Amino acid sequence: MPLPRVVARFNRRYTNRFIEPIVRRSAGFASVHHVGRRSGSEFRTPVNVFDLDGDLIVALTYGASADWVQNVLAGGAHVVRRGATMEIVDVAVVGRETAWPALPWFVRGALRVLRVREFARLRTAPGTAATTGP
Repeated sequence: MPLPRVVARFNRRYTNRFIEPIVRRSAGFASVHHVGRRSGSEFRTPVNVFDLDGDLIVALTYGASADWVQNVLAGGAHVVRRGATMEIVDVAVVGRETAWPALPWFVRGALRVLRVREFARLRTAPGTAATTGP
């Protein structure tokens, strides 16, 4: 069961602004840059990321129907992680069985309590990790 939409709205309006400095410096976070499929506006969404076989795993705490996920699925997104920009070339919504190996035990426990069952597996273009982002 994804977190309620009211939590997503609160985080988008308030929390995301305060964690931006953490996102820029921490290896465990990244910023997904995407374009709204209806509005055409550019957005940045901070996410917790985990490495899995060269891909990035993101827990979908608001579910696969979250706006940022739908925008990324529609195409044209990139990830900025510790100053490196990586173009997203493929994205898939996967289950626990795929994502669990990438997650530390304490993260798995928290996600189990939150009943998170969906994850995004972001495949990035080879060689784009060395590009410096904005």
